[in-house]
Amino acid sequence: MAVNKYNKTTLKKFKAILMDERNRIAADLDYQRSELNKTITEGAGDLSSATYHMADVGTDMAEREKTSLFAHRQSKYLSDVDEALDRIEAESYGVCIICGDLIEEGRLEAAPIAKYHVSCKETANQRNHNQ
Repeated sequence: MAVNKYNKTTLKKFKAILMDERNRIAADLDYQRSELNKTITEGAGDLSSATYHMADVGTDMAEREKTSLFAHRQSKYLSDVDEALDRIEAESYGVCIICGDLIEEGRLEAAPIAKYHVSCKETANQRNHNQ
């Protein structure tokens, strides 16, 4: 049984989309990490100050936690983009990993890291919820 696959022109189009996304996410992630490091450094200095109020400490800690969570999500998404780029190199990009059929181009344009058809993903999610 031959597996369907997208032609090289279509793969090149999606590679460009994913590379743009990768560059954007990597820049965002670098910024988030620098902000996190900056607030940790600044916060350490402020904690020693007698005029620093506990409410400010709590606010700064909440901001650091939010920044850390966002950076973690961005890092996961960056990993997903890298996996999609690997699938392009292997010429398996756009093939549903459940059923083996091609994922619609419109879905890939909306979610370039997609690994499943919408219906296959819904079926997999239902199975996971029932377990």
